Order: sequence, then C-alpha cells, then structure tokens
Amino acid sequence: MRIFKYDNVKTLLIFLVVIGHMTTDYVSDSHMVRWITLWIYSFHMPAFIFISGLVHKQYITEERAALGVKGETRLRWDKVWGFFLCAYGLKVFLQVTRTLMGQNPLWHWIEEPGIPWYLFVMAEYELLFYVMRLIDTGSEVPGKRRLKPWMMITGAFALSAVIGYFPAIDDTFCLARMINFLPIYMIGYYLDMKKFLPLLNGGSYGDPAEASPDAARKAAVRRRVILVLSWLTIIVTMAVCYFGKWNMYRWRKWFTGRRSYEFLQDFFSYAYENGWWIRIAVWLVALVITFAIIAIIPDRDFGFITVMGARTLQVYFWHRPLCYLFRTWAVLPRLTVLFGGTYNAAAAGTAKGLAFGGSSLSMAAALLVYCLIGAAMTAFFSLKVFEHPTKELMELGAKIAEIGKPKTDQ
Repeated sequence: MRIFKYDNVKTLLIFLVVIGHMTTDYVSDSHMVRWITLWIYSFHMPAFIFISGLVHKQYITEERAALGVKGETRLRWDKVWGFFLCAYGLKVFLQVTRTLMGQNPLWHWIEEPGIPWYLFVMAEYELLFYVMRLIDTGSEVPGKRRLKPWMMITGAFALSAVIGYFPAIDDTFCLARMINFLPIYMIGYYLDMKKFLPLLNGGSYGDPAEASPDAARKAAVRRRVILVLSWLTIIVTMAVCYFGKWNMYRWRKWFTGRRSYEFLQDFFSYAYENGWWIRIAVWLVALVITFAIIAIIPDRDFGFITVMGARTLQVYFWHRPLCYLFRTWAVLPRLTVLFGGTYNAAAAGTAKGLAFGGSSLSMAAALLVYCLIGAAMTAFFSLKVFEHPTKELMELGAKIAEIGKPKTDQ
C-alpha cells in the first residue's frame, strides 16, 4: 500500500526539478531567479535520493515477508536493467532533441554529466545494496545484523568526504555522484518508511499508538513543535539564499555531488583543505531541509496531485526538451516584458544580472507565471499517456532479468 505523504513529497520534488531546469538558464540574469534556483538545488536531489532509499528498503521488506529470508537478499535484476535502460533511453532522447534544436551535444557512452545520472545511480544502488544485504544476512543469530546502521552511515559519510580528493572519480559511470549521495540514500534505506511517519507526527519511531489521552496531548504538542521548526528551517534557508551575496550561487557546485575538491578550488580557495567537512556539512543541510519538507507535507490523498508522485519517472524522462524550448522561445524574458519589465539579450549571461530590468514586481509576476507553467508541465507529463517509453523500458529490463534464470519444476 502506498503512503500518501511520500507520493505528495515526490510530487513537490519533481515540480522543483522541473522549475530548477527552467530557471537555471537565467541565474546570471536575475537575483530573484538566482536565489530561488540555489535554494531548490540545495536539497531537491538529495531529497529524491533519500526517498528512493526509503522505497528501496520497503519493497525488499515486502518481498522478505512473502518469500522468507531469500527475499531479503534477492538481487532485483529487473530494476537494475530497467533503470539502466531508462537512463540510456533518456540519453538518446536528449541527444536527438538537442540535435534537432541545432545544438551539438557530445555523446559519451560511459560518462553522464546530465540528468540521466540519477537513473544510472539508481541501478548502481540496486547492485551495491544487494551486496550489503548478502553480508548483513550472513549472521548466525536470527534477526541480528552484522552491519550496524550507524556504522555503515558513518562510513558512507567518510567515503563521501574523502572521495573529493580523487578527481579521477568523476562522471564516468556516475561514480562521483553515486558515492557522494551514498550516505543520504543509506539513511533512507535503513529507515523504515512506515515507522518513520509516527516520528514526524510527534510520536516515537515505529510506535504510532498513544496509550492515554495525556500521551496523545504530548504527541500533539511535539507535532506542533516539529511543524514550527520545519517551517523555520524552510524560511531561514530561503532567507539565507535571498540575502546572500551574488557569488553565493557558487555553492550550487557543492550540491551537484559530482565535483572534486581540485575543481572547486578554482571557486573556493579553501576547498581542497576543508573540502571533507564542507561536503559533510552540505549533506547535513540538505537532510535538514528534506526532513522539514517531509514533515510539513500532509499525509492525505489529494487525488491527481498524489498520483503525480507515483509517476515521477515519466516526468523526469519527458520534461527536459520542453525546458530547452522555453529557453529557445525566451519564455521568461517575454513574460517579464509583458508585465512591464525589460530584457536585454545582449547582456544575458553577465556576472551581475544586467539582462532583466524594470521593477522587482514585474520580475516576480513573470517568475510566478513561469512557475505556474512549470506546474502545468509537471501535471501534463504525469498523464498516463506519458508512461511510455519508461514503462516498456522497465518491462524490458524485467524480461532481460528473466533470461538465464533457472527454471523451476512446475
């Protein structure tokens, strides 16, 4: 059974993915676009990674209940192949669409700096956590783990911190992102998505029941405190991005998870020396915002809005070419002019946001309409008709996984 809260969170996150890709072309042209984009990138993909870890553990747990201990250690080759095929399908799709638009994208067979990286990393996590489960279930004591979650998470943070000192680990097989996002995915993996909900509601982990009216009142108070702290987290982080200096946007390079400290040294003089703890701090900030977002999202069925959260893969697959067209059509500049502002194309891309002119109100109105267009795009690509070709690619992955599987006696 699906949990509405997580689908609602995924709906918000995929909307932010779309908005981030719509605004990123104008981050050098407008302070308003710049700080909003920075705030989005500070957590939206780490949040997706965290939710993916939660879901990963859930379907493994359900299989274990149905199949016994073997369900815990079974390798889901269908998902490995499915994600892998979707990633390459998206690479081909983007290559074709960008070529048709007159661009000259470079094709890399084993490197991926663009948006298909997430799908490649999901396939790699399927393989990695299968190995982890094999080791973990090797204990001779039933129900006892060999791998303590806190030890594994600490090790993953340490690996993420250290890997930045090795520039050779880059976009090849998306290894940099796979390793850097590993602690975030692992935290989600070790949490039980059903037991995590009571904690957000003011209860204890895994215990939604309140034995007495007094305990229920205390849980309600804790829930209000959690909501207040969550909203404060969101407001404060937004304010930091808004009031930060123009060059604060450079911090986005830390949140991509693909940059080495040697590369970042060109933008932050202290990156190589202090990169290890900055990397950890960046992920902790992303996690705090993620938990705040999850806490404030209602656990209710909002109809199609909730359904959209179950269809994020197809939105992720289809939306990017339309973002390219929006840039080609200059949609945001045209909206700004429509609301009384100005746009100087010759100044686009300069360091101090000289392209957009006019009042901040005209820019805000244009950006609001632009975001509404992004919301409409997210809803549009969530329609069932757009489940193709990702549905067929995942099914093909399942068929490939069946090849070579030993046949059992009927």
